[in-house]
Amino acid sequence: MPILGIEKIIYGVDDIDECTRYLADWGFHYSDSHDPEYKVFFTEEKTQIILRQTKDVCLPTLHHKSPFFKGSCAREVIWGVDSLESLDKIKINLQQDRQISIDSDGVLHSTDIAHNPIGFSVTQRTPVIQAPLQFNLVGRPVRINQSAEGSQKILSTHPLRINHVVYLAPSPEAAKQASDFYIQRLDFKLSDNVGNKGFFMRASASNDHHNLLFECHGPDYFGLQHSAFEFRDIDHIMHCGRHLETQGWKSHNGPGRHTVGSNLTWYFWSPLGGLMELISDMDYVTDEWQPRFIDPLKAGPPISWSARPNAPDFKFGFPTT
Repeated sequence: MPILGIEKIIYGVDDIDECTRYLADWGFHYSDSHDPEYKVFFTEEKTQIILRQTKDVCLPTLHHKSPFFKGSCAREVIWGVDSLESLDKIKINLQQDRQISIDSDGVLHSTDIAHNPIGFSVTQRTPVIQAPLQFNLVGRPVRINQSAEGSQKILSTHPLRINHVVYLAPSPEAAKQASDFYIQRLDFKLSDNVGNKGFFMRASASNDHHNLLFECHGPDYFGLQHSAFEFRDIDHIMHCGRHLETQGWKSHNGPGRHTVGSNLTWYFWSPLGGLMELISDMDYVTDEWQPRFIDPLKAGPPISWSARPNAPDFKFGFPTT
């Protein structure tokens, strides 16, 4: 059942107009749905963010508790599969022990073992293939008599694709149980285990270090904490992040680089609920990759380094007072 990655994230939001402005500032493309209660945004790859009003009856049941929840949050993640045959295999698998439904667009809906609404559809994505970047290294110049594109003060940037989502789990045991469900039932692969309470996984047909993470950030928290969107490189992350800050959106952590997955990162608080992360340059792993056990006391939260020092009271994923 080859799962390629995330196809859509569906949000229930209190203020669609504010969320529309936020996503436009990120550089998402907009597709007119001709319905003021339903808005569609998409990446260069054509993977989507869908906005609905929080009270929309089309949304799955709310399943979320977090330190940042104010009403808006992600309500369902749809995973893209390679074929109808794969979709049917997932249907047969899931209907053994959980409710499923199929909507008029052929999307299969269900829940994972942690009660998070999930869905599956045959992918409509158009893979993005970037031209090689040119970096001048000491003794190895490749960009000769040419200015770097990133040196421009104004640079148009757009998210290339949805890279990953992160769910909160109410306990380390719940995080492990959720990761076992995706690995054993949906053929996800474990990439790394952080302290037996954070499980980084990749979809079966993906070479990204992770497309999915379950982790415990505190007792009783559950639901989607953040979504991550891939940009071309550090220049595009810096240009987009700077633009977001000039438009009044609040940075949470970054810019920096993660020590697990190696990706460049910059987190922003989102009116869609929780955090949204700009990323680039994630580790590309194959079946030869061996999952690691990483001691969080040695790696240090939030398992990254940041170009900006965090405040003494900083705690990743928690709003500052």
